[in-house]
Amino acid sequence: MKIRKGFVLRPTLGYTLVVATGDLAGKFKGMIKLNETSADIWRWIDEGKSREEVIANYKETYSVDEATASHDYDQMVGNMRAAGVLESDQ
Repeated sequence: MKIRKGFVLRPTLGYTLVVATGDLAGKFKGMIKLNETSADIWRWIDEGKSREEVIANYKETYSVDEATASHDYDQMVGNMRAAGVLESDQ
């Protein structure tokens, strides 16, 4: 799974924005607002980490259990798919 080129994270006060740049800016209207945990999931996916690696990082960083980490990951990926920011669902 990869994030489409042209989406970048921009930290602001208390949250992170995802904005489209370049040619993508003309196609994707608006921006995506992420909280701290969602921004970390985004970054780990952008680094090329697998689902298992992201969940392990999430559990360690936020001291949550497997079920919570899995649920939050799946919800974030579902939101990313719905927004059209992923290149592939592999």
